[in-house]
Amino acid sequence: MLELLKGIRVVDFSHVWQGPVATLMLADLGADVIKVERPGRGDWSRAWGPFVNGVSLPFAALNRGKRSIVIDLKSDVGQAALDRLLETADVIVHNFRPGVDKKMGIDFETLHKRFPRLVHASASGWGEKGADAERGRAGHAQMAAAEGGLFSPADGGRLPEPPTVSVDHLAGMVLSNAILGGLLSRERTGKGVQVFTDLHSAALTAHVWAGGEHLNSGSLDDAEVNLTVTEKAIRHSWETSDGYIEISPVFTDNPLQLICGGLGIADLSADPRFATPVLQLENQSELVALLGARLKERTTAEWLEVLEAHGILCARIFTPQEALETPQARANGMIVEVDDPVAGRLRLIGSAVRSTAPKAPSGPPPAQGQHTEEVLSEIGLSVAQPAE
Repeated sequence: MLELLKGIRVVDFSHVWQGPVATLMLADLGADVIKVERPGRGDWSRAWGPFVNGVSLPFAALNRGKRSIVIDLKSDVGQAALDRLLETADVIVHNFRPGVDKKMGIDFETLHKRFPRLVHASASGWGEKGADAERGRAGHAQMAAAEGGLFSPADGGRLPEPPTVSVDHLAGMVLSNAILGGLLSRERTGKGVQVFTDLHSAALTAHVWAGGEHLNSGSLDDAEVNLTVTEKAIRHSWETSDGYIEISPVFTDNPLQLICGGLGIADLSADPRFATPVLQLENQSELVALLGARLKERTTAEWLEVLEAHGILCARIFTPQEALETPQARANGMIVEVDDPVAGRLRLIGSAVRSTAPKAPSGPPPAQGQHTEEVLSEIGLSVAQPAE
């Protein structure tokens, strides 16, 4: 954990994945994240396996380094305690459906009048406008990915498949960035702001590169860019004799010629079928068959050595399990170990941010309500004492 946000207090009502990703990132930067959980069940993800000694690994992964309190917001005592807590807070975060925050009395308009410096961050499934938001449609990452165009297209009778990276995680990253912007804005103006994002909008941002082609399809130049077309023709996964490899022969005037040189075969760009980038795309199946047959002749390690020597971007395709055990992941501190009093030592995904700022160890995930007494004491209350 870095100490870039040391002294920043975040009151976190978010649950499951999208919001907790954002607040995990803030905690990794040194913020004091206080997770407010309801009595009884608490965060839904506490009940989701797999488990280690009864501790949910999904919950642990998204909530390490945070503190947990349980307060009943339906009671006057709970509301008074929340008010006292918000007096000390810099940020409030939630991922309720639109309108739920207003019913709870924690919407931006209500809180801004009483706590004008508070940054109010909300994440939803479908945004704050439009028919889906107006009818209170429930948010879910897979639904947002489906309607956000992130499923792989149906091909040869194969059904569309969901993306391997969760939109929840993408949206959480967007939200954490917005919160940091809100804090910087407050430094300039002295006033808190509201920032919000949603799963569907975050899914659409994944199209930022290719989306321009679709949105401006009526205005594209007649001449195709060589790089773009050749990339479409040959950039995908390839099978080797013992695994899979990704190849991207970019940054050259003739990518196909470059890859043929790396593979040690005749220059296919001199073949009339593949003489131009457009022809390469039109005859893609033949081109892929020729290149694919050659790649199956050697191991992944052999091809990596040869192709890199030719200046061709390439990478071994790892499974998620393999990726987490690579020396590169360990070298950059992407796997952290935390000691949980119940689960024991847990290995979890770390922060992708590094800095020259001071650091402190990341704490374990909190038990439900573990820090209620501690936090209430910090704001001048006791568990049994209502605020005045």
